[in-house]
Amino acid sequence: MRIDPFIDVLAFLTGPSYSEPSFMVILYWIVALFSVAVAVIAAQRLPGQTDVIQIGRLIVRFIVGSMWWQQALWKYPSDLGGLRYWTEQMAQHSAFAFHAAFVQNVILPYFTPIGVCIFFIEIAIGASLMIGLLTRLSAFCGALFIANLWVGLYRVDSEWPWAYVFLILLLAISSLEAYGRSLGCDALVRGDDGIRSRFPKFMLRFT
Repeated sequence: MRIDPFIDVLAFLTGPSYSEPSFMVILYWIVALFSVAVAVIAAQRLPGQTDVIQIGRLIVRFIVGSMWWQQALWKYPSDLGGLRYWTEQMAQHSAFAFHAAFVQNVILPYFTPIGVCIFFIEIAIGASLMIGLLTRLSAFCGALFIANLWVGLYRVDSEWPWAYVFLILLLAISSLEAYGRSLGCDALVRGDDGIRSRFPKFMLRFT
């Protein structure tokens, strides 16, 4: 149950927020502090990383990444009830019959393993955005996830479809503009020859 933005943010930062174990809070703080360390190193090593635009992009991807992390917590594998409810809503209220049929006939019969995968993927998207590693890929995957929600929950009266559109646009921009190159790991991968030489070449396109 939401109270107000400030109390809810504090609850998220001190956790647990839902039924997730306490170590998820510790893990979030490790990722957050690592993100800060990466930003400091990038600012020191690479030119042009400390202007307002770069800092703004860092703030955007960190907040969006934290959103992904926080929203993944209520899907923790020990309690998939909430996720199952919304998946069933997609089967009933999707904008398109083929999408509803896919959810009903493919997703729901194998819900538990798929639900566990969704949790880990969403945590990975959140961490990727926070530290700015492979940001183009993670933001693109995030946009696909949100597009699935947009279509699947389009006819749910309590949902506002435009909210999903704005999230898709934000993630698409983060991917196209490669926000990880702003004070993130992607900036170090592309700007530091030593790191770049050890990074898999086929993955550079995702940085």
